[in-house]
Amino acid sequence: MIYLSLGSNEGDRLDYLRQACAALAEFFDIHQSSLVFETEAILPEGVPSSWNRPYANMIVAGESSLSPEALLQHLQQIECRLGRPPQHLSQAPRPIDLDILLYHDLKQETASLTIPHKELGHRPFLQALLALMGKQLCPEAGKDYIPLQSFVLEPKIVGIVNVTPDSFSDGGQFLEPEAAIQRMQEMETAGATVIELGAQSTRPGYTEIPPKEEIARLAPVLERYQGTLPLGIDTYSDEVVAYALEKPFSWFNDIKAHLQPSTLRKIAERGAKLVALLPGTDLSWIEQRIATLIQQGFSRDNIVLDPGIGFGKTRQENLALIRTLSTFQEFGCPVMLAHARKSFISLLGPYPAKDRDIETLAFSQYAASLGINYLRVHTVADHMRFLAAQRSLRSL
Repeated sequence: MIYLSLGSNEGDRLDYLRQACAALAEFFDIHQSSLVFETEAILPEGVPSSWNRPYANMIVAGESSLSPEALLQHLQQIECRLGRPPQHLSQAPRPIDLDILLYHDLKQETASLTIPHKELGHRPFLQALLALMGKQLCPEAGKDYIPLQSFVLEPKIVGIVNVTPDSFSDGGQFLEPEAAIQRMQEMETAGATVIELGAQSTRPGYTEIPPKEEIARLAPVLERYQGTLPLGIDTYSDEVVAYALEKPFSWFNDIKAHLQPSTLRKIAERGAKLVALLPGTDLSWIEQRIATLIQQGFSRDNIVLDPGIGFGKTRQENLALIRTLSTFQEFGCPVMLAHARKSFISLLGPYPAKDRDIETLAFSQYAASLGINYLRVHTVADHMRFLAAQRSLRSL
């Protein structure tokens, strides 16, 4: 078995790891992958303080027909493709770092390549990851290492930030720009893939506000947010989408499927993802909606199917849709479950919305076990911790 390490401490670290894994598949057959450990940067004295950024590190194990030297060349090519220049300064931040740790039982030392990797014995986080994968170098290797936190690459987590005074789930907690920005930063740190902002409540009995008021709620948040994650917008207003298209949004949640064709074409031209929400229970709607969106320029990869939990369905119908989530995967598009804290959970007990996080995690775990691509939730940190614990069991 060949073991490769992947690391990133610049930009959207988890996405760089995903891109690297996808690129590896061109010449490397991945049999097993580890958790992602966040680790402190190991830096010599005298380097700029801006270099002190935590890494996201993981290991993949598999097979390749390439020789060690050819494999190293292919890894360096991926690094270049993902934005790391060939003459990159040692220890400086980088979007991706790829190394050969072990190549079967081979031992070699040349000017360009040492196997096992020369730093393997000095990197307890690598030893700990290997041990979790069942590859223990020695009984003591990595046994005392504790990461800063752990992540999974799949499913991807969409973090919800409601910039509203009347959300059913958080009751206006993030209406003030400072509170919303702090929440966004927390979600980025916790490993979210997308941060989805919503300035129009859609809770039962909601009051519709003018698009200008939606924009007024969003503007101060966008002016001050300095993060690196893709941003999403949850709206059904063409005017709000037009505003978002002037900003760095790459995710549009069309919760009513009422956006005009011209608006949809502009979203498609950007290469952004569009969430297509099932308004009732008739699954034939999905194929019709996909066909319409493809006509407007979307690829299937950029159409995210949402079963629409809580929209035009009874509590029992919502639960039945979750039980049959795998049906949505048959349409050939990514699938998102947006179930967090919703009222169907009251089938299980009289819990207020803010106290439904345990049940939300249970349904999230079920969706993850089916390979659902996205989970749209309020508690990104709790979900990442839970999913990492689940993932660690499959690494043994």
